[in-house]
Amino acid sequence: MVLVALMPSFALPAAAAEPDLAYGAYQAGHYRRAQSEALQRLEADPKDAAAMTLLGEIYRQGLGVRIDPKAAVDWYRLAADKGDINAIFALGMAMLEGRGVPRDAKAGGALLERAAAAGHPAANYNLAITLLATGRPQDDQRAIGCLRIAASAGLGDAQHALAVLYKMGRGLPQDDGMAAEWMGKAAANGLIAGEVEYAIMLFNGDGVAKDERAAARLFIRAANKGNAIAQNRLAKLYQFGRAVPPDLSEAAAWHLAARAQGLADATLDQVVERLSPEQRARAARLAADRIEATALTTPSQPSK
Repeated sequence: MVLVALMPSFALPAAAAEPDLAYGAYQAGHYRRAQSEALQRLEADPKDAAAMTLLGEIYRQGLGVRIDPKAAVDWYRLAADKGDINAIFALGMAMLEGRGVPRDAKAGGALLERAAAAGHPAANYNLAITLLATGRPQDDQRAIGCLRIAASAGLGDAQHALAVLYKMGRGLPQDDGMAAEWMGKAAANGLIAGEVEYAIMLFNGDGVAKDERAAARLFIRAANKGNAIAQNRLAKLYQFGRAVPPDLSEAAAWHLAARAQGLADATLDQVVERLSPEQRARAARLAADRIEATALTTPSQPSK
């Protein structure tokens, strides 16, 4: 399995005595209000690093404003100079990727190391991915330490990565039980890759007690999010009536949804071919509805 780097994410601010109106508006999706509140806070306190970081995030994602990587970096840099750990992480990632600033692997890596040392979960995850890419055993050990920090903080991508390493026995004793434990946590966090892989573990009893019904529930959840592998597995469950009632129209519909994403399955093609005209029409309608629903619910850049 390929481990992929997590894009910078904006972490929750520390609890404050008074409500954080700017961050509250950001969480609610009222991005222009969030921007206004953050700017008002800076008028009252020009050293408010958290407000600067929030503005950087707004410009990075283009939330209620035009995407402006340079403006994002400018705000992150101001906040990083004041020690804001989220800004240090975001600025480091921008430098590593050359977004809004000339690419500078050395300076970006130093900022990533600094944020990771301070316990920033996403920084630890990204640093771990960088270390794993070197292929050096000593870097694997350090990467595992970083992943444990991020995974223990509830970062689903880190939990998934740690599960994969346990499954592979890379840098750790091979342990299917620990792999399943961490994959289950990734699934519980809503990570689609975790849901699919933990469902497979549950279905096969791989490192965890076999539970086909629990596996089916996870396949359904991931399939409805548009995951082609889950759609294919769910189609097979409906084909054979495993943990769900047998339903060839449902099997065909999920197969057609997966096939639309490029996941071929000759056996399920034959299921479609054997359907009656009425069953085939129902399967086509269901598949079209699911493909459309996935397209409508795919996250996009808000403009509120």
